[in-house]
Amino acid sequence: MGKRLAGPLGLVALGAFLVVDVGLVGLALRSTAATPSSGEAGSAARPAAESGVSAGGAGAAAPGSGVTTDSAPATTPSGAASSPSAAPAEDSVLEPTPLTIGLVAVDDSTAWRFARGSCGAGGSTLAVTEDGAQTWQPRVAPFDTTLRVRVRDNGSAAFAIGGDGDCTPRFRQTRDTAQTWDRPGPLPGAWYRDGKDPGVVGTEAGARAKPCGDSGVVDLAVDDRSAIVLCGDGRLRSSATGKQWSDDGPVEGALALAVMGRRTLALVTRDDCAGLAVVDAADPQKALGCAPVELSKVRAGQVALAATGDAVWVAAGDTTLRATGDLVEWSGGPQQG
Repeated sequence: MGKRLAGPLGLVALGAFLVVDVGLVGLALRSTAATPSSGEAGSAARPAAESGVSAGGAGAAAPGSGVTTDSAPATTPSGAASSPSAAPAEDSVLEPTPLTIGLVAVDDSTAWRFARGSCGAGGSTLAVTEDGAQTWQPRVAPFDTTLRVRVRDNGSAAFAIGGDGDCTPRFRQTRDTAQTWDRPGPLPGAWYRDGKDPGVVGTEAGARAKPCGDSGVVDLAVDDRSAIVLCGDGRLRSSATGKQWSDDGPVEGALALAVMGRRTLALVTRDDCAGLAVVDAADPQKALGCAPVELSKVRAGQVALAATGDAVWVAAGDTTLRATGDLVEWSGGPQQG
């Protein structure tokens, strides 16, 4: 440990650190999220909050003013026929349903996957892969219900939004790849899907919005410019702050979405795809790639999509696959740890 600064010089150094840290927190909250479900390998046991890791510490990013939460099991919105606990679809056709799992792509070989769980029963899990979904390492889940996870570029620091007991949205940070988390704190304005009402999202402006009206919010994707929601009726809607929303066109039957540069990707089922098709939301009639998953073993809501660089990741049931480039060669498999 270096010598501790004392006197006026120490106060100046401390002030400079706090200014830089607040700036990092605001930047982190603007970027992407994710969410997994039951049926995947569990996390390491969640211990009491680590008092040695301070909120806003160097390396970890925090929200700007409101963050992601999934507390009580999400109710199925009107128009969605299945729930996360429903039996796998016998006809291999999945209905759009609020996602119960989350997937965060860090690079072409590293990703974090989590199950949302519920505030009443817990059950949230978290695991990390560093070899393209060949193997997974269980990590500590930050909440009973985890609503959003955002991983910083270094791959080890992250923030999470979620809730315990009363489902109040809270915020936690990690700097060691989710082996420990700091104490939960209040949530500043940030994007997240609400844990109690599947039609509500928390916004960067710190308010709550219902961008899909009477239809539930199936998925939420966030980048540095805006947030995009996938509605249960297939509509895509976007907003920079959550105060005003614009229509980005429908993707019929879309199950999940992800932002890849300037493009919005969606996950759908198609007759000409054995598994799940990845499509560009601007041209959903053409499949960019087909992830070979066995749909008969996947429950509604147990899918997720993530993208980074030229890598696309797909989660379905207990399986996670990833492909790069032309999305022809997929690798990965069942989550077993």
